[in-house]
Amino acid sequence: MLSRVAEALYWMGRYLERAEHSARVLEAMRDLRLDLYEVDREVAEEQWQGALQALSLPALPLERLVLDPAEANSLLCAMSRARENARQVREVISPEMWEQLNQQYWSLREAMGRGIHESVVAEALTGIVSSGFLWDGVTDATMIRGEGWFFLKLGKFVERIDNIARLVSARLESHGRHPRDASGENVQWLTLLKSFDALDAYRKAHPKRVDRRAVVEFLLFENEFPRTLRYSTNTAADLAKRLMRLHPQSGRGVERDFGKVAARVEYTDFDSLEESSGGGQFLHEVLLGVNAGSACLQKTFFLC
Repeated sequence: MLSRVAEALYWMGRYLERAEHSARVLEAMRDLRLDLYEVDREVAEEQWQGALQALSLPALPLERLVLDPAEANSLLCAMSRARENARQVREVISPEMWEQLNQQYWSLREAMGRGIHESVVAEALTGIVSSGFLWDGVTDATMIRGEGWFFLKLGKFVERIDNIARLVSARLESHGRHPRDASGENVQWLTLLKSFDALDAYRKAHPKRVDRRAVVEFLLFENEFPRTLRYSTNTAADLAKRLMRLHPQSGRGVERDFGKVAARVEYTDFDSLEESSGGGQFLHEVLLGVNAGSACLQKTFFLC
């Protein structure tokens, strides 16, 4: 596979995951902000700013974060970059994949043209999340499980690992600075679960309680839910291993780096987090590890 094709697939996976994750978090945090604003404006603003920081988004109005083509970090720009990468490799992806991505991009452009107001922004956020589910279904149903698939999915799960680590870390830091009463804490942990579309799955695993330990343990160490840290690091390691089988020499470093991250998460539990830094240092190490794996992947397979 050409380096430019592998790179385009990898970044297409990353940008699509970034847009979907950001849309979900912004939607959940917008609702929390509205609920808290009249009760405790300081907490509402702190939670909102913490979410923006975890998403690497500037402190701008929500409509600009979603639909401003001049804002480099907006969700519209992320979708535009994903579409441009897809356009460059249309011979590798399926026609259905291109159609799905192109349709969502133009629906956002049309939303921007209707004028920016609350209902348009809410519709855009919901549309991006729904489009992400459709994209995954179309991709899984129409793309051959070959080299291109590995690069596309590695991009997706590298971005997902990064997103999980940053958002959970931000929530843990906020909790450490400002412990709240039990009811306030429950609302904020529930919002964190909603940010990962994990609330229903969490309730099946923990039907009777919502607290810091149970939520953090679920989001970091649950094996069977696709938006947890352990599931994502194991999947990235498996993809790197399968890529290495196609490139036994050049792919070994990539497999080793992602394997180290997966092993670090696999052999950590909540109690060991509590005994050390409460999770912050562990998540920082995960971020460093996945960044090293991503850098090795790019150096090995892409035209840097």
